[in-house]
Amino acid sequence: MMVLWEGFLQGLKGVWTVARVVIPLMIVLEIAQSNGLLQKLNRRLARPFKAIGLGEEGAFPIVVAMVFGLTFGSGVILNHVQEGKVSPQETKVIGTFMALAHALIEDTIIFMSLGAPLLILVLPRVMVGYFMAYLVHRRNQHTMLTEGHNIQSVN
Repeated sequence: MMVLWEGFLQGLKGVWTVARVVIPLMIVLEIAQSNGLLQKLNRRLARPFKAIGLGEEGAFPIVVAMVFGLTFGSGVILNHVQEGKVSPQETKVIGTFMALAHALIEDTIIFMSLGAPLLILVLPRVMVGYFMAYLVHRRNQHTMLTEGHNIQSVN
């Protein structure tokens, strides 16, 4: 019975550690979003995503997923798809990057509080996510060209 109680207390400690990071982060991010700061951040961060076939609208779900995590990021991508702001090709690239590099801020803060080094937490995820998204973008381009979906065939 004592083991169950100790396990329960350890679980509560873990929840408290996560809550200390996540709750203030969510408050700050909600304020940033309502003040338009996320959109400004997105404009700056959208530049590197052009190389993987994403415009500013396509980069926004990635920025949101990197900050808020997969749940909120997925909601944004679903909304962007339904509103026609991103193409099916962009959706594949976004999904690939989001799967590998979501919740960078939240996860990094949590794991840093446990002693993990910053660069080892962030760089591999971003680099692998970007590389894989680039491969998906190139594959999409190749597929579109072989199916005749190029600019010359549209004109």
